[in-house]
Parts: sequence; structure tokens; C-alpha cells
Amino acid sequence: MAQIRKLESVYEIKCCADKFYQMCTRDAHQIPKYAPKTIKSVQVIGEGEVRVGTGFVWQFVPVGGSTILTIKDTITAVDNKNRSITFTVMEGELMTVFKSFRVNLDVTPKDGATDGTSLAKWSVEYEKAHEDVPDPVGVIKSCEEITTGLNLHLLKQV
Repeated sequence: MAQIRKLESVYEIKCCADKFYQMCTRDAHQIPKYAPKTIKSVQVIGEGEVRVGTGFVWQFVPVGGSTILTIKDTITAVDNKNRSITFTVMEGELMTVFKSFRVNLDVTPKDGATDGTSLAKWSVEYEKAHEDVPDPVGVIKSCEEITTGLNLHLLKQV
């Protein structure tokens, strides 16, 4: 019987939630500049505002990996007001070992923070093609590297 599994990680960021969310959506093509060890390239498929149906082609090296992987995903849920977005992987190397793979990002101002501190919560939901497939820990750790790189970049802009 198939089982959907989930990995989550929450990172404190010292920048505005709106700006961080914008970098991960509308300005995603710039991510390789700020997380070059992990993200090699991002191509946005579609024009205008990022919305359900917008596609992305990512070339990345998961933390702990040595090979560049290419995936194509599509936005399957987006709530710009609440800074939440879900990417569903449709094609690429990940789909050779996973039946389904989805990445969600929620960015929220930290409760009680007066210094602009926010929280970036990444979650990865996946179904393995077979039990021998390791959990995608490198992918969730890659989200940490992306978060760190974007946070540092946005702090320099203040």
C-alpha cells in the first residue's frame, strides 16, 4: 500500500516575509545567484504573475549529492496573500524513484517579532516508488541553503 511521507523544516529569517516570498516566486530565476552551490539554474515557464499552472525547470545539486538533477514542476496551489505556494514535480530524475513529489513553502512574520523576523517553513511530501528509496533529506537541506542565501541577500538590501 502506498504511503505519503513528509519532511518539514522551519527556518528563522531576518528579513521581511513578503520580500522573501517574492524571491521564491516572482524572482525565482535569480535564486542561482544567491544559492549557487545548490541551485544551478531556474527557468520560469509562463509569463506574468506566478500562479497555478506556472511551470519551473530547476537544475540543482541536493545537499550531500554530487550530481546535477533536473526537474520540471508546476505550481498546483498558491496563496499570495498568505505567502504559501506548492510546487508539484512532474518530470525529472526525482520521478524515477518517487511516485509523487511535492514541495510547499509557507512564509510568515514571526509572532511578536518587532524586527521584521519571519519564518520560512518548507515541507516535502513524497511517495517512494519502492521501500529501498532513501528519504529525500538532501532536498530539504537544499531548502535550508536556499533560505540562508536569500536571507543574506535580502539583509544586504536593507
